[in-house]
Amino acid sequence: MRRGPVRTLVVHTGGIGDLLLCAPSVQALGHDGPVEVAGMPDRLALLVGGGAAVRAHHLDSIGFASAFTGPSARLRDFLAGFNRVVVWMADKDSSLQAALVSCGPRDVRVFPGLPPKDWCEHASHYYLDQLGLGPRPPFQLSAAGPSREHDVIIHPGSGGRAKNWPLDRFKTLAARLTHCGRQVEWCLGPAEHEAGFDCKGEVLCRDELMALTPDFCGAKLYVGNDSGITHLAAACGCRTLALFGPTDPVVWAPQGEHVKVLRGTPWPSLDEVAAEAQGEGQ
Repeated sequence: MRRGPVRTLVVHTGGIGDLLLCAPSVQALGHDGPVEVAGMPDRLALLVGGGAAVRAHHLDSIGFASAFTGPSARLRDFLAGFNRVVVWMADKDSSLQAALVSCGPRDVRVFPGLPPKDWCEHASHYYLDQLGLGPRPPFQLSAAGPSREHDVIIHPGSGGRAKNWPLDRFKTLAARLTHCGRQVEWCLGPAEHEAGFDCKGEVLCRDELMALTPDFCGAKLYVGNDSGITHLAAACGCRTLALFGPTDPVVWAPQGEHVKVLRGTPWPSLDEVAAEAQGEGQ
């Protein structure tokens, strides 16, 4: 008897970079049937836009918080439509898994959202390994609409200040590239504005993450830190220069032949980054 398609719900509430590294595992689950995702819709839109999922839900809209106190009727009704649920969230006593199983899905798997501290392979392998899946290619995104042409895009922030190459070096890099005839634009979001980033020149400000994909798909070069936006640029196929300091690129680097990682002690030098950037995208 032929088995019907498996309807899968994936719950992921992590950062942009973590989500994109988890994306190959979501795509692999989709081979069995449609996958829907729940978490932060703006981020999850990347999975829908990239074809890894068919629909995204906000956790509040499905009543997911009730799983920790006693599943609500809303959550039970929602989960009744799924055969499989995969949750990337801490669940030390397995109470979350038990609560979700009580809602009807027969196959419920709950894993920590991040690899353990001693993990020494690429983070994307962690998500695949937990599901018993083999290697998969990096997640790729196409432009949400016509590509917008850009020369160099610099994103100087990240989710943590310790991961940021010094801002004065970014500014000097931009000045050097401009002096060489390159057109530099800055990609700044709410986190960068709150941190007081003051970058002279053209600035890209987009309300949604998917709105950045036409910019990155049409750029000759992107330069940024170990950040979710850097992973997004790499997923768009942009020639990406990723600057690493305290974090390990073996685990956290964006993937792809178009990605170049520079790491120093504690940071790559300005001259090294400038030399690499001046040779990119020509």
